Amino acid sequence: MVRNQTPSKVTYHHGDLPQQAHQLALKTLREHGDAAISLRALAKQIGVSAPALYRHFVDRESLLAELAVSGFETLQERLLAVDQSSPRRALIDIGLVYVSFAQDEPYLYRLMFGGRVLPKGDHPRLDQAGKGAFQVLEDTIARAQKVGYVKPVPLPLMTAAAWSLVHGLSQLTIDGHLPGPEVEPHLAEGVVTLLLDGSLANNEQPDKDTTS
Repeated sequence: MVRNQTPSKVTYHHGDLPQQAHQLALKTLREHGDAAISLRALAKQIGVSAPALYRHFVDRESLLAELAVSGFETLQERLLAVDQSSPRRALIDIGLVYVSFAQDEPYLYRLMFGGRVLPKGDHPRLDQAGKGAFQVLEDTIARAQKVGYVKPVPLPLMTAAAWSLVHGLSQLTIDGHLPGPEVEPHLAEGVVTLLLDGSLANNEQPDKDTTS
């Protein structure tokens, strides 16, 4: 039962505590970053005891991991929505979607890829969610290689190169080291295009830029 609810608190519905805590934590993350998230503070805002919240999240890090999981799931959904009919356009759009996500969710993006806060291997669900998003990029490159658009270099190597490029570009963008928002989409497309043109099989675009 909620006691003396204040305007800063949210209405608590029995059985909905994990979801409410998740949404409130995500709101805090978006506004102030992960350092501002505290399980005790969240419990107070919701109007429950701290032990009640700890029954759902072992500690603060487990809650942060769930936020990062949801971030990777959202990123994967956006990547899967990219039109795959043209290998070249699909690879460019994958890069644009990735950079756009970082711009939309800078604090969440930093949490997702911040090994300092969430070390790799400590949260299996998070690692799996990250692989799911990465797999979309790898599958897109594999299709491009299948039709001869990208050189037949080892797929993991090409995927790592493409991911490193868009990840670095995203980080520079959200850290304010690149031009303003009106320029960034064109810059992102240009950088991704440079990678693609440098990796064309035989340095020539296939006669047909379509998947089989």
